[in-house]
Amino acid sequence: MWSFFIASVEIQKYSGKMDKSADLSSALPMRKLRLERIFEKRKIREQKGIGSKSLDIFDCNNHFFSFCLFSSRSLLNDLAMAFPFLTYQEVLDSLFQRHQRGIKLGLETMEVLLERIGHPEKKFASIHIAGTNGKGSTAAMLESILRCAGYRTGLYTSPHLMDMRERIQVNGELISKEDVISGMNQLHPEIQTTGASYFESLTALAFYYFAQKKVDVAILETGLGGRLDATNVVLPELTLITEIGHEHTQILGKRLDQIAKEKAGIMKTGVPCIVGTRKFQVRKVFSETAHSKKIPLDFAQDQVKILRFHVNERHSHFDAFTPQKMYSDLTLPLLGFHQLENVKLVLSAVDRLCQQGWNIPQEAVRQGLACVQWRGRLEVLQRDPTILVDCAHNPMGARVLAHALRTLFQYRHLILVFGVLEDKDYRKMLRYLSPLANQIVLTRPASERARDPEQIRSALFPFATHVAVFQEIPKAWEFALGLAKKDDLVCGTGSIYLVGELLKLNISQK
Repeated sequence: MWSFFIASVEIQKYSGKMDKSADLSSALPMRKLRLERIFEKRKIREQKGIGSKSLDIFDCNNHFFSFCLFSSRSLLNDLAMAFPFLTYQEVLDSLFQRHQRGIKLGLETMEVLLERIGHPEKKFASIHIAGTNGKGSTAAMLESILRCAGYRTGLYTSPHLMDMRERIQVNGELISKEDVISGMNQLHPEIQTTGASYFESLTALAFYYFAQKKVDVAILETGLGGRLDATNVVLPELTLITEIGHEHTQILGKRLDQIAKEKAGIMKTGVPCIVGTRKFQVRKVFSETAHSKKIPLDFAQDQVKILRFHVNERHSHFDAFTPQKMYSDLTLPLLGFHQLENVKLVLSAVDRLCQQGWNIPQEAVRQGLACVQWRGRLEVLQRDPTILVDCAHNPMGARVLAHALRTLFQYRHLILVFGVLEDKDYRKMLRYLSPLANQIVLTRPASERARDPEQIRSALFPFATHVAVFQEIPKAWEFALGLAKKDDLVCGTGSIYLVGELLKLNISQK
């Protein structure tokens, strides 16, 4: 039988190839080294006749490396099981493999997973947000206000634009690569055992990280729907539901009342809920749910009035009145009239939280709105010519974008760069946007679910001379920018995945 050793080694001067993003001193108690380097050192020792079962001492960077040594044959397997991820890229690769398995709705796996890791979601207060459009903006505004009020905040949103770490933030800071590696190494055995999906794994990581960082409150955005979404395992202080529209109809239903019922699944007995919609058929669903579950329900548009507003292509100024407070001369850097509807939901939430004993001064509301950041939403990257990106990815978002292009921006020609995923109603989206465009550039978003732009041209613009197709985003963007004169506007839209790639291009070009 192979001998069993447990050792703790002080490491002095490690010169092997180490991922520069990983800080060993902040990782798990059992420190990580590249396994192939360890194997190489053992092999050298064995060739020199040094006992294969003796303890290896390596020169490394003043860190501690603790490991269980079963034998020279099993060392790599032992360490690989203890530390499946040594780099951030390895975490991303593993998550991507789970992502390829597709969407998995239901709470059973998530509930088992959270039980196995000690229910981190019960260690902080939470506010849960569902809806079709506006969830991210609403979450960002509320998080900013609570942070300015002195609370330690967590923010969990999806999807991301450029980096997966955008999804998980504490006090406005993205989770570090080191904490992603450490957290996923900690959670990986339970993720493997339960067969958790991509989104379930990330949600568990967010809960684990928020508990580790001892946040006071986490703002949680649903991924898809609400009733069966992985985030719907929390018992929140408050639930918010933004505007409802047609999206993911194959899963959520084709009628608005069916979609609303799925969103209403986050409503919990006795937990106050605030809804931000004017649509009667949708309001009826939420009213019936609230009545059956004895839920205090408010409609933000009935509670909050916005007056003296001035909206332009740089910011919005407005006054707001709620049942409890009066705010004058507020500033919001998020562009568009639709953001004022999201503000109503946020201010109504602030009122309700104050009723529940939260301390949120008016100055915190003022500062929080003034400094909120939420990228990719009517975001101006450059002026002269104006370069704009927007994450409109469904007909409702396209309609809002079209309204902004007509009312907020001045330009001579509009050059529209458009890419969409297969499950989106691109016909209706372009019905809103194409009449405004002098030139349309179709491309393929960076997703395996992207629709071929040639299909869009064949279906809608078979004989149009003002439509160009580029399969690759950089070429499409370069073509569009090359056409733009000083007083033109270039707008990239249609998919969050497309906007993310355009933001990366913008950074690289600078």
